[in-house]
Amino acid sequence: MCTLSFLPVKDGYLAAMNRDEQRTRAAALPPSVHHAEELSLLYPQEPTGGTWIGGNSRGNLLALLNWYSMVPGKLGQKTRSRGELIPQILGEKTAPATVRALEQIPLTGVFPFRLFGFFPEECMIREWRWDTASVATIAYEWSRHHWFSSSWSEERAAAERGAACERTWREGMVDPAGWLRELHAGHDPEPGPFSVCVHREDAATVSYTEVLWGREGLEMRYFSGNPCQATKRLERSYLPALQQSSKAR
Repeated sequence: MCTLSFLPVKDGYLAAMNRDEQRTRAAALPPSVHHAEELSLLYPQEPTGGTWIGGNSRGNLLALLNWYSMVPGKLGQKTRSRGELIPQILGEKTAPATVRALEQIPLTGVFPFRLFGFFPEECMIREWRWDTASVATIAYEWSRHHWFSSSWSEERAAAERGAACERTWREGMVDPAGWLRELHAGHDPEPGPFSVCVHREDAATVSYTEVLWGREGLEMRYFSGNPCQATKRLERSYLPALQQSSKAR
């Protein structure tokens, strides 16, 4: 259960993600900096080390949605967490290198996922879908998009949350980051399992992550808790941009 939004802006992009989880799940750790050879990485973490969203100092961003549109009886036994994927491949500099790194990871025992990659140097968006048997790749234009997951009904989540996104969008808005925050804290048409900000008895939106990439670097803004109840400023972390070189893989 999550909502992921992407919006190109001048010299970069904005992205936002609501993480929806069971209320009994352990709280995640806020974003922190990690290193992989030449690159710096920035992402929040599960207590066990996995993550659902992360960016690097080349501006590449990866985000993970659980893919619930599968028959539960065919899933088999879960032996590895989906959250392990992003830390393993986020240290790659380019889209092709990221693809190669993903292809090297054995996915047996990993439950279905939709992994999204945003690569500003190539102006490229890719989605990789794992169904426990194979990985399919989908390409998107470098433009505004929203993606949704829900353990109740992904079709209904896409319809209702997607309609909320379109109702509030205005071309040329002055404060797109503010719009994303309001959208991801919103309850149109009402608080519940299919609002962007999720409210269920057993589950809810447990964090909001916002990413801004520009010429100077990558900024990640994070709020732990239900975004509609935010009473303090977002916690901010920053990575300076690593300039492109002839050594890029």
